[in-house]
Amino acid sequence: MPRSTPALSLPLRTPRLVLRDFVADDLAAVRAYANDDQVLEHVLHEPRDEPELREHLDRVLAAQGNRPRRAWELAVEVARTGRVIGTCDLALTGTRTLDADLGYMLARRHWGRGYATELATALVDAAFRQLRVARVQAIVDVRNERSRRVLDNAGLHWEGLLRRHAHAKGRWWDCHLYSLRRADWQARASRLAAAG
Repeated sequence: MPRSTPALSLPLRTPRLVLRDFVADDLAAVRAYANDDQVLEHVLHEPRDEPELREHLDRVLAAQGNRPRRAWELAVEVARTGRVIGTCDLALTGTRTLDADLGYMLARRHWGRGYATELATALVDAAFRQLRVARVQAIVDVRNERSRRVLDNAGLHWEGLLRRHAHAKGRWWDCHLYSLRRADWQARASRLAAAG
């Protein structure tokens, strides 16, 4: 494990979103998206009943006190309304170098608005700027074209196909691996800054 783990300064803000730690009062918002079959279509876990959702949120809240913190499961809030519309996460991985794995899930009624690209880009930038990782990666179900486009738009590149990556919901899942190295992120950031 790297000698010291940098901290993530929260909340993360984008033009339209606030990515923040969950609070206990977010349970109703979590319930609204966490059991939607279409939202969970490309997610490995099954829908959770009320006690399981409460237990999961309790674990997330307890993990916020971990020091050093190596994982952040965050509420995705619309800045203008304060409404929680989903979740996203960054988790530090690696032993020789510090890498990060990212993920996200949004309520279906908020799909198609660019929110996922906005939050994924913010997570990528925070991972490189604040956490000083060498690489960001994401794993996505091969059938999830929407998520593949999000990762492309956030600057990640397809690296390979992971056959039978995981067994869940009664089947084996083939997944795509996407990643972005620090040098490529820096070059992309320079290009975007030059373009205004």
